[in-house]
Amino acid sequence: MINPFKINSFIDKMQKIFILLCLFIIQLSAFCQLDDQSTKLMLKKHISYLADDKLEGRETGSKGERLAYEYIIQAFENIGIEPKGTQGFLQEFNFHGSLEIDNSTNLVLDNHSLKLYEDYIPVPNSKNGVFEGKVLNVGYGIDAPVLKYNDYPKPNKVKDKIVLIKLGHPEQDNPHSAFQAHSSIRLKINKAVELGAKAVFLTGHKDLIHEHLHQNKMVQNVTISKIPVMYIQEHVWDKIKMPKKVKASIQQTRPTKTGYNVLGYIDNNSKNTVVIGGHYDHLGFGEFGSLYTGTRAIHNGADDNASGIALIIELARQLKKSKNQKNNYLFACFSGEEMGLYGSNSFIKNPSIEIKSMNYMLNFDMVGRLDKEEAALAVNGFGSSPQWATLDSINVNNIQYKKGDSGIGPSDHTPFYLKDVPVLHFFSGAHSDYHKPSDDEEKINYEGLLNIQQIVSTLINNLNDFGKLAFTKTKETSQSSPKFSVGLGIIPDYLFDKEKGVRIDGVVDGKVAAKAKLKEGDIIIKLGNTDVTDLQSYMFGLSQYKKGDSAEVIVKRGQELIKKEITFF
Repeated sequence: MINPFKINSFIDKMQKIFILLCLFIIQLSAFCQLDDQSTKLMLKKHISYLADDKLEGRETGSKGERLAYEYIIQAFENIGIEPKGTQGFLQEFNFHGSLEIDNSTNLVLDNHSLKLYEDYIPVPNSKNGVFEGKVLNVGYGIDAPVLKYNDYPKPNKVKDKIVLIKLGHPEQDNPHSAFQAHSSIRLKINKAVELGAKAVFLTGHKDLIHEHLHQNKMVQNVTISKIPVMYIQEHVWDKIKMPKKVKASIQQTRPTKTGYNVLGYIDNNSKNTVVIGGHYDHLGFGEFGSLYTGTRAIHNGADDNASGIALIIELARQLKKSKNQKNNYLFACFSGEEMGLYGSNSFIKNPSIEIKSMNYMLNFDMVGRLDKEEAALAVNGFGSSPQWATLDSINVNNIQYKKGDSGIGPSDHTPFYLKDVPVLHFFSGAHSDYHKPSDDEEKINYEGLLNIQQIVSTLINNLNDFGKLAFTKTKETSQSSPKFSVGLGIIPDYLFDKEKGVRIDGVVDGKVAAKAKLKEGDIIIKLGNTDVTDLQSYMFGLSQYKKGDSAEVIVKRGQELIKKEITFF
């Protein structure tokens, strides 16, 4: 017969073990929550610093870039990451900087001193120099014998004059006008030079300065004109009419500058190295690449890409403590991405580790704005290795993966893919603050950023026993990605797949979509004769048009279909 006292004693022991186990689970859960909270605070600390106004937008080659890389280096040193650059943590690269206008540049019409950037600006390919003289208005500055049209006076009165030329042509509202072929700025300047003009003033477009700052300032290869050329805003002529006397000076340069990649390393004595990267530069004051149409302002780039750098730093902290020691880890924070992948291209040409030792590359670019409702994370490069399929088994808060196969894209993973390194590019989606001063820290979704880190940590852990990943070429869509010369001026929702069409995530001020009063949330379903089902068909639709052409666009707004007539410009 079983002793009941022994049974009771056994039950008591099991109860105590159960209680201790419950307490352990509670403590473990509390510890994990505390660890998550600590990580979120660190993520916020990194982004808050990198996206602060004092870094002035982290333009490559600027003081803000230096403050940013000094912060990243300090973070790596605190974690215990080894330097892996050519100068400690740094690897420098040279590039042609953005166009700089010297403060000696000036323009005086009669006795009115005009304001640079507000009233006038030199064109990017203008000849430098000092000039003065009288102004001759030559209308559109077009000489087209085939059309029996000539704006220039006869006999020639242009020699040694400063000619005032209006942009466009006499049939500006006609998209099929024969004048289109005679209205380019290059042709107009060349004609003025041929007739002996000493300088050219261009006018007639309210957005001249905006276009110069946001489109032309980073042009690297330009042919310098033989005479000085300036843009002058239309409002100047309302006040001054036709000046009798002009004094002006143009002095602008495109200097060679130096940018810096930041490279840190965890050496686990493995023959394979995982590259974990992203760019830390941004647009500075928005003088290239900006979608903002207001006055000059700092572009802080909290999501683009302080978010990616914050994630890299915290992954470095985690991997430094990890037992995942079957790979080495290279943490690569690139500069010059916004100017054209300068930093990552320079690194891959002058790598601090052998390319053949690179196992795979993870790139984080704009990972801070995970949509709280849709919870969709774009993962591009999925076709560059069959082993990426392990991502499908990772479930963190039901985040859905929007996978793209191509290893080529407008971010820093591309140079690695082109060297046969498997790549993944993580991207939480576009938004209306993209490349604008409003991309600020308070809009970051830190819970979503933490979830992305957990996904990536699990992925790295799962791949730890895979050895070196197999590389596969992905199908590139050059044939199905048509070239187009016009745009609506929208930011598409790249993660939208709930129905056919292209959802508008943002509308750029002053562009075609804004003038047509299209709105964020509209779904474009037709552009001219093209049924828009996805981004590829949308781009095909755009490829059918050129500047001056008109088309009908149909959008779905809620349950309503709205038709808009648009003209591309």
